[in-house]
Amino acid sequence: MIKRIIPLIVFLAGSFLLPNYAIAQESGDNLKYRKWRITIFPPLSTNGIEAPNYTAKYSINMLAGYHGGLDGGEIGGLVNFTKHYAHGFQLAGLGNISGGDIAGVNIAGLGNISREEMAGIQVAGLTNISGDDLEGIQVAGAFNIAGDESSGLQFSGIGNVAKGDLEGLQGAGILNAAWGDISGLQAAGVANIAKEDVEGLQAAGIFNFAGANISGLQASGAANIAFGDIEGLMVSGGVNVAQKNASGLLIAGGLNIAQNLEGASISGGANIARDLNGLQFAGLLNASQTATGLQIGVINVAKEFEGVPIGIISYYGNGRKNIDVRFSDGGFTDIGLTLGTHRVYNSALFGYNTLLDRDVYRIGLAVGLEKNIQDSFKNWQDETMYVNQEFAITHQFENEWSNDLNLIYSYKFLLGKRFADGFSIYGGPAFNAQVTRVNEAEDYTWYSLWSPKRKGRKYQFWVGFTAGIRLFKQKAPARFRDEFDNWKLDW
Repeated sequence: MIKRIIPLIVFLAGSFLLPNYAIAQESGDNLKYRKWRITIFPPLSTNGIEAPNYTAKYSINMLAGYHGGLDGGEIGGLVNFTKHYAHGFQLAGLGNISGGDIAGVNIAGLGNISREEMAGIQVAGLTNISGDDLEGIQVAGAFNIAGDESSGLQFSGIGNVAKGDLEGLQGAGILNAAWGDISGLQAAGVANIAKEDVEGLQAAGIFNFAGANISGLQASGAANIAFGDIEGLMVSGGVNVAQKNASGLLIAGGLNIAQNLEGASISGGANIARDLNGLQFAGLLNASQTATGLQIGVINVAKEFEGVPIGIISYYGNGRKNIDVRFSDGGFTDIGLTLGTHRVYNSALFGYNTLLDRDVYRIGLAVGLEKNIQDSFKNWQDETMYVNQEFAITHQFENEWSNDLNLIYSYKFLLGKRFADGFSIYGGPAFNAQVTRVNEAEDYTWYSLWSPKRKGRKYQFWVGFTAGIRLFKQKAPARFRDEFDNWKLDW
């Protein structure tokens, strides 16, 4: 019987109270005061039908109470309703509702509602709603909503929503949303959403979204997206996207995408930027329309690039595209695909030893710097001459591929001459160091200056030579002094 009566009482209470809630706009300054009040169910109370005209210090509502205001503490079995304001403490099994501002603490098993400003603490098992600004704390098992600006803390097991700006903290197990600007912290187990600017921190287990600009930090397990500019740091296990300008650092396990990037972009997979001024470091691919700075990756690609490329393939529309054929001491003949800028190049090398009576192959990488002849020899005026300083590492294997340690490190100082735009020859000394665990590898060189052994490794150090030819379009680099002078003028 009681289980049937309670829902009926709740329905009647809602029918009686909600219309008053909808029109509760008048001031509560002229309310009468009584220290105590007790209500069974409106209008069965110590204030009778005049209850909306009274405020009290202590209030007890057996089932539901409807009063003008509260200036103390209130306990209700189901619902506590104040027409104008609630200043103090409210505890109800179902809900606390205030037609005006709240300054204090609301605790309910279902929901707390403040039609206007809220300054204090709301704790509910399901929903907290502040119709206007929030200055304080909202804690709910399901949802928190601030109708306008939020300056404080919202914490929920499911979601938090601030319809205006957020200055403070949103922490949720599923979702945080702010339709205005954020100046503070959003932390969620799944997603954070900011419709406008973010100045602060967004941290989510899966996804962060900013509809406008970010000045601060985005960190998530899956993706960060900013539709405006970003100044700061984006860190993600998956993807970072900056739709406009990015000034700062982007770190992603998979992919970084930015329209214009001034700073650094680091990714385990790929970095893509329309315009880059800074650093790109990727486990696989760096790609840009125009780029100035440093690109480090297996593949580097740009339509126009000025700077330093380091990779196996560095292909630039305004860069070099050469084939090198070279012979080194010890009998190795190498073919290299040489790409990069006309100043800094990368070579992917494949070689075979033509002097040994067995099949010995090698693969390797080289990074080189090409200089105008006058950078190394001031009195040499021939513009067709150049100097290459190159560092190379090669892995040697016999008959078939092997992972056994068998490396040669080389520093080469090469003097070259261009006979035409598409042909040059070069040669010079090479300073070599071999580290190997392969017994037969000692005959890769004719001699050794020093041959120590340690922990199963054999070492050889010697000075040799390299000579070769370079094919296809080549361009004489400017002197470093001239480039420095131009940089000073631009600055």
